[in-house]
Amino acid sequence: MQHNFYMAKYFVYIKKDYNSKSGYTPLYVRYNYDRTKRTLISTGYSIKFEHWDDKKKCVKRACPEYDEIEITVNKIYLRLSNILDYANENDIEPTVDFVLKELTVEREYEQKQARTDLFALLDKYIEEKAPFVSKDQVKDYRTLKKHLTTFKKYSSQPISFRNLNMKFYNEFMNYLFYEAVKPDGTVGLVTNSAGKVVRLLKGFVNYQIAKGTIPTVDLKFFKVVEEETDAIYLTENELAKIYQLNLSDDKELEEVRDIFIVGCYTGLRYSDLSTLNNEHIDLVNGNINIKQRKVHKAVVIPMIDYVPNILKKYNYDLPKVSSYKFNERVKELGEKIKLNQKIEIVRKKGNARVTDIRKKYELMSSHTCRRSFCTNMYLSGFPAEELMKISGHKSPAAFMRYIKVDNQQAANRLKALRNSLNR
Repeated sequence: MQHNFYMAKYFVYIKKDYNSKSGYTPLYVRYNYDRTKRTLISTGYSIKFEHWDDKKKCVKRACPEYDEIEITVNKIYLRLSNILDYANENDIEPTVDFVLKELTVEREYEQKQARTDLFALLDKYIEEKAPFVSKDQVKDYRTLKKHLTTFKKYSSQPISFRNLNMKFYNEFMNYLFYEAVKPDGTVGLVTNSAGKVVRLLKGFVNYQIAKGTIPTVDLKFFKVVEEETDAIYLTENELAKIYQLNLSDDKELEEVRDIFIVGCYTGLRYSDLSTLNNEHIDLVNGNINIKQRKVHKAVVIPMIDYVPNILKKYNYDLPKVSSYKFNERVKELGEKIKLNQKIEIVRKKGNARVTDIRKKYELMSSHTCRRSFCTNMYLSGFPAEELMKISGHKSPAAFMRYIKVDNQQAANRLKALRNSLNR
């Protein structure tokens, strides 16, 4: 007989009333067996109280040791998760004493066959990841689950870890390209969208292998397909027109405009723009100091052009707008300044090429910010090597995919450079 101990839970915790001479407070993982029986498990770290987000009950990313703390806390969480599963499967009450004793034992917890169900582990994976990744990332994981669930009726074999083979990959890719239904109701994913699903699947499977939940699975045939896109950027003249729009009668669109302009002159991803606040602002040097959420890389970004005035307008705490709402309304900005140029979009779907003609404003999204920043700063003559330090790109190849320079612009850039040298 198995019991589910719903009261037992664990979370990161600090003592609010703790006050040391150094200004640091110890960081714990608190384990609650029930409402009255609990214990604190030391992480071995202490943080300044200013680096604690009391609303979200977590360490702020601005904390200098954030990455190391996250790894340590994840290990404790994983250990506690295994202990509670072991207790549940063996009809043992996970009391405080039991958990503390198990934490001191190097036990290899036996994995029962029932626990290797792919979909059950995917649910648990999403639950474990949710506190440490953005809402958009959680949404991506749920999209992966949706595709795998729908794929069941197209697959010639059960969806299991054992069947992650070349046959599965070929059938799954065929489903993604020609059967998968997108949010707008159309059928079939383009190459990069299908590649993203495969990348998420590989990440999930490799996590289970590293955790010891499943035996090693050979994923070398699971190719993450991708192609260079024809994504747009906005020129500085177009950005100036958007900045000058009078949007006083639509507060939300005004906020979307201001976030968009800040993104186009800082190169920040939307996940970083959505959390930008006064903790990241260095007014003395006129910089933004932030650790990028996606790659956990610290960057220093100068506040240039419109950015200082916009941030000051919001007391250095940008408005919070959901990415869905932002991507929906940012197109209105382009429409207002008549960005009606026809853009031919060519995508691959499987082995076929799909062509679509769209107006420029219809292609505007949060990603336009980062691409516009990189392209405009590059065209203005700022060296690519130094620009990468600001944008946070790890390699020249990755950076150059963001630069949208046509043949005429390249010719003009070379001509201007030679003229300046001759002078």
